[in-house]
Amino acid sequence: MELRNDPLTDPAKRKQAIETRVRDTRFVLDQLAVLRDAGNPDAEGRRLPRGLGRALDLTRVGMYGHSAGGITAAETMRTNDLIDAGIDMDGTLKYSRTEFLPVALEGLDRPFILMGKANQTHLNEPSWHSLWDHSTGWQRDLSLERGAHFSYTDAIVPALDGRLDTPAQRREQHIGTVDPTRSTAAQRAYLTAFFHQHLRGRPQHLLDGPSPSHPDVRFVQ
Repeated sequence: MELRNDPLTDPAKRKQAIETRVRDTRFVLDQLAVLRDAGNPDAEGRRLPRGLGRALDLTRVGMYGHSAGGITAAETMRTNDLIDAGIDMDGTLKYSRTEFLPVALEGLDRPFILMGKANQTHLNEPSWHSLWDHSTGWQRDLSLERGAHFSYTDAIVPALDGRLDTPAQRREQHIGTVDPTRSTAAQRAYLTAFFHQHLRGRPQHLLDGPSPSHPDVRFVQ
């Protein structure tokens, strides 16, 4: 298995892809609203499980993603007030070196976390810096020390990591040298804490500052 870089290096194609993802998210949210209101959005009109719509609570919606998924989470929050909280896991908020996404230029007024690889924070990534400065909502910048872009994917899960046929140098470039078990535990802990606090109203001390339980995560001020 070979890890590959983002193929959308052309700014126009990247912009088109992100805009399509944002529209797709809007479509999904609209269909969930149909379900909530006792409708049936199934294209073929097939019967859905009883009580499915009543199980939905669209007053508390969170979104997170890695890379282009994280970019989509941020930009969707800008265009859709239905999303209450979001996380961008190592997705730079720009179409090209000089053209930023609208969300980076306008900021957000709701809770948002930037989670970056080593040496990518709002202090040195211009599009993140712009988002940080223009946002008025609760925010955190968490850096995964010794992590890399694909540290936020299943490639770092220990059971899979050992089976990847990836040269050591390329592995370090894409996955980093962070301990896979600790990294996975930290990601689960911070994502869960974030959504517990901002969607369920349960304050989480883990979000207040560095934790000895997760030494690979740095709070960037």
